[in-house]
Order: sequence, then C-alpha cells, then structure tokens
Amino acid sequence: MPTFYHFSTDIKSENSNEFTEADYDFSGVKPDELLACDFYEYARESNAVRSEIADARKQIKQDTGQFKFGSRVQNQIQNFVLISLLSVDGFPMTPWQRLSSKDRHNLLRYMAAQPKMLRFAFTQNNPPLTFGLIEPVEKTLEKWTQQCKELYSNVPESEPIKYGFFRVNMKYPHHVLILEFTEYLRHFEGKPMVEYPPVKNVVRKPRGRHTKHDALNALAAMRLRYHCDTFTEAQKTMLPLKSKKHGLFYGHRYNFNRACDAALIHFQDRFNWIDSAKPIHFTEGWQKGTHK
Repeated sequence: MPTFYHFSTDIKSENSNEFTEADYDFSGVKPDELLACDFYEYARESNAVRSEIADARKQIKQDTGQFKFGSRVQNQIQNFVLISLLSVDGFPMTPWQRLSSKDRHNLLRYMAAQPKMLRFAFTQNNPPLTFGLIEPVEKTLEKWTQQCKELYSNVPESEPIKYGFFRVNMKYPHHVLILEFTEYLRHFEGKPMVEYPPVKNVVRKPRGRHTKHDALNALAAMRLRYHCDTFTEAQKTMLPLKSKKHGLFYGHRYNFNRACDAALIHFQDRFNWIDSAKPIHFTEGWQKGTHK
C-alpha cells in the first residue's frame, strides 16, 4: 500500500457543465499516462463514484481526517480504487489534461501500486514469497519455519512450500536478480535451472485496432454525441483533430455510434462494481436528426 497523501476537502469550483477540448481531445496525453487518464476520465462519468468521493471529503472535513466509504464498497481493492481518486483534488470537475502536476503525480503513483495491491489482496493469507529480512542472529531455520507455519496456519501442510534463508547481492541490476530467481524457481519445480532449447513465446495480436487510445477516443465520441445536436456538428468539432497522431475522427455515423457503444462497455467493465447506471454523458442517439 502506498503512502497516503493529504486529502484536500476543497472541491474545485469549475463549472461541471463546461465542455472543453480537454474533454474530447486525448491525442496529447503522454504514453506513460494513458492508462491513468483512461481510468480517471471514465471515473468522471460515474455518478456513484462522484458521490462516494464527495461524501468522503465531507467526512474528512467534519471528522478531522477520518472517512469511510459507503456500503457499495465491499473490499480492499474497491476501497483502494476510490482512495486513488480521493488523492486528486481536481476530481471530478477537472479534465486529466488540466490537472495540476501534483494531482497527476498522485494518481500515477496509485496506478503504479495497483498491481501490488491486487496481489496482496488475493494472496495475503498465503503469500507466494516470505523473506526473513530482519531476524535475530540466533534464530535457526527450524524456528523460522515454525513461525511461518503458525503465521499462516490456514495453509495445508500438503502445499509445496520451500523454506530457507537467502542472500541477495544488491549491486546487480534487477533483471539479473530476476533471472537468477527464475532459475531457482525451476530448481524448486524439479526442472533444470537452464531451459534448453529455450521456449519462444509467440504473442498473437488480436484482430482489429486495439490501441491504448481507443477507449479514450470512444469516450470522446460519447461526449460529443451528448453535447452535439447532430453527427454533422460532431464532425466539424472533430475536424481539427483529424491530422493529429491518435487524433479523434470518425468519417461515418455508424462507426461513431459503435465507438459510443464501446465506451459504454468499457465504463461498465471498469465501474460496474459500484455503478449500475450508464455513464453521465451516454445517450441512445443524437439529440436531433437521424437516430440510431
């Protein structure tokens, strides 16, 4: 779990109804910020998430820093997701690209810690690795093994657990240490430490376009359909982005509407655990003219 940041109780005064280029042009988002931007922008589309964050901020202000999310939040992972958004003072009014560097840094740190948090949540009662980092000199391997068994008493004796002290020379780079550890794992499995001939991992690319920008451009299309009366109006808005790398542009109404549907599915994949409603800016069709 990362260090928690100071959570501001001040909600930004920006007009939540203001629709700006930052809400639909994601072509300038840095590659290493795309996943965080995706998560953040889709979170802005959830009334349930907004409500939880607003309630938490009120609690912090009233109860000198203490807060608790509502009954919709059922576990550590869900709690962690909302805490990451609570660390962003500009949520939900400010688009990702207009956030302060501090806000972006806070969320990026939480995003980086998320895989470790997920592993911890699912393996804390029977962790894959346990190291005796600071043990008394007189402690024997037998004592340490017994201590581990008592700590994780729910783990069956039949599980293939290896016990032992370790020595790691930290002068070596991480990739060298990982390779060495991987070889020991093969040894524990009763396999040769060096695999020969080496197995080539063939990564099959999924059919169709699957870039990190796709979900953000789909969200942009959904917001444009909400704010524009017709597809023609949306095309005029998108036209300046057509020449940009990863810029948003759809030449046909059908493809545009498919993107809106994809945004709905992506939103549900990310936030159906807390929000059974549709995104704030989702519409079934255009406000004027031909509907789907």
